[in-house]
Amino acid sequence: DDHTLVSFYRKRISCTCLDKKHKEVKSIKKMGLCNNKKCPLGGKVERSKMVYCTRCSVAYYCSRDCQEAAWSDHREVCKKRAEQNAKFEQEMRIRDQNSM
Repeated sequence: DDHTLVSFYRKRISCTCLDKKHKEVKSIKKMGLCNNKKCPLGGKVERSKMVYCTRCSVAYYCSRDCQEAAWSDHREVCKKRAEQNAKFEQEMRIRDQNSM
């Protein structure tokens, strides 16, 4: 969305050229895409109202109903991602313990 793009570049460009555009877009609500391919809302929803998969923290949905409807498609990806997250967290704990 425009808000995210303008904010991203404004932080990285050291001039005032994007200040005016930032003022225009900062009131625009940030939008996200529902991970359910058959979302009845067409997939676009305000990000602050989205829910996410707490197991993998990757997939976002417009509602709990959409999350449940997409579970059969998401299940395998979720399992792999959750395993990767667990492995990473374990490696970080070991590294932290070894550095003490």
